[in-house]
Amino acid sequence: MLAAQRTQAREDWVSRALAELGRRPVAEPVALTAEASTRRFLRIATDQGPLVLMDAPPATENNAQFRALAAWLRQHGLHAPMIHAEEPQLGFMLLEDLGDGLLGGALAAADGAARRRLYELAIATLIRFQRAGQDDPPPGAPAYDRARLTRELGLFHEQFAGRFLGRTPPAAVWQAACDGLMAASLAQPRAGVYLDYHSRNLLLLEDGSLGLVDFQDIHVGPVCYDLVSLLRDCYLRWPESEVAALRDHYLEQARMAGIAGLGDAEAFVRGFDLCGVQRHLKALGIFARVALDRGQTHYLDDMPRVLAHLAEIAPRYPENAALGRWLMESVAPALETAMASARSR
Repeated sequence: MLAAQRTQAREDWVSRALAELGRRPVAEPVALTAEASTRRFLRIATDQGPLVLMDAPPATENNAQFRALAAWLRQHGLHAPMIHAEEPQLGFMLLEDLGDGLLGGALAAADGAARRRLYELAIATLIRFQRAGQDDPPPGAPAYDRARLTRELGLFHEQFAGRFLGRTPPAAVWQAACDGLMAASLAQPRAGVYLDYHSRNLLLLEDGSLGLVDFQDIHVGPVCYDLVSLLRDCYLRWPESEVAALRDHYLEQARMAGIAGLGDAEAFVRGFDLCGVQRHLKALGIFARVALDRGQTHYLDDMPRVLAHLAEIAPRYPENAALGRWLMESVAPALETAMASARSR
């Protein structure tokens, strides 16, 4: 379907769906921030309050999984948006509007004490999600396995290093890093993995809870993955002492909640750090791909921060030390030029 045809089909469906819901539009739809996916969102103002239209082409987005996981999250007391209407053939949904109160904006504006409280709320919500998954595994959640790790590491090598920078790490350096990261990930205790549990996917709601979005890719994998996504966010960066204190707070609270496999604190810290390295390598690959293929160049602004995370953590572990040196010696000096070139395309 051509873009213009899809737009017309979407407008026609929204009109029918609102009529069936007994609602009337009162203003033109407003586009919301796009993600690094093919999904698009519009806020629809109606006489009974706003809704969010999710336009998610079925050819590229797993809408059935989104629907199943939204119901599962709500069943366990977590605030995923309610689905008010759906057109599964075309991939349109009218969702509950959770507002614009992104956790990231609140964190950026908060002082140290307020920031600590916000992170403790996000950690408590994460533990609730993980605890729910222990008793009732998320429906259809695939394993975060060797095949997925291989694909994700390939994003860095192919999209960021190869396409974006035009230089790849020495083969032996890259293989050693991949082997170490994969072994560390697969050795961790398993838990539900939200996958994108970070400040741009968590919304502060009026009742003091967190609203959850972008959850359709929930997996079962490393217990540390979501915590490092939250605390070593691609979009925010805090002093390492603060990150460590919040990491330890999670460990204490998760143990009290009965999250399995957290008896060895040293292993937990190692898993946390190495999950972060793997995740940040993947993020650089995704940011490069969407900038080059879709023109979403706003993600380029986050690359230096992600590289700084890697530069700080990778050298702590022998299997990643050589890759860390390559990142600083070969990537850091070339990053600004590569970013300028991508913006000019």
